[in-house]
Amino acid sequence: MYSPKNHDDIKLIGRVFTVRLVEQEKPDSEFSNGPKAEQHFVDAAPEGSVILLSPDYVSGAACWGGLMSTAAKAKGIKGAVILGGCRDLKEHRELDFPVFAQYHSTIGQKTFLRPSKYNIPLQIPIPPPFGSSNQNQAAQANKEDDERKTIIEPGDILVGDIDGVMIIPFDKVEQVMKLAKEGRDIDENVRRDLAQGKGVRETMKKWRGT
Repeated sequence: MYSPKNHDDIKLIGRVFTVRLVEQEKPDSEFSNGPKAEQHFVDAAPEGSVILLSPDYVSGAACWGGLMSTAAKAKGIKGAVILGGCRDLKEHRELDFPVFAQYHSTIGQKTFLRPSKYNIPLQIPIPPPFGSSNQNQAAQANKEDDERKTIIEPGDILVGDIDGVMIIPFDKVEQVMKLAKEGRDIDENVRRDLAQGKGVRETMKKWRGT
């Protein structure tokens, strides 16, 4: 899901500024879920970056709203990606500020989540099995399957468009660009042959070897 007006032409690219959100402690609790950030993460994010918010669990609440987009755009931040929810879609669209999120909600985060650390490596949780909304299954998968976990480092390159978002490790950018160009050239050849009425199987075998 994304928020900008011009959906078809949306392009987002920048270096990641990571933010971890943790479960909000109860007012009478002495237990802490982690340190509290001294500075607001939007104030701390550098110009030209893309803010990536990763909540520790899915609360059904929105981690990003219109006021944050207003502040971020004024700072020259390129966009926000939320591994959770956002709200105020109309405001993001009026600002023409790119916001990608997994869902949207009318509920604010304050009761459920709070920012803890930023500009740190983030471990992205494994989603539930396809077709399942069972968060317990996702949690169990994250405990058992270390190999599938994705680590995002501050400064990695985030690319977003109408199809979604991907993150490229900074030290792999040149390699990925080379492979992307090769893949694009192959696809153009496939597209040309298919447009000329050539068979799918023969075209794929010719250009993709499959």
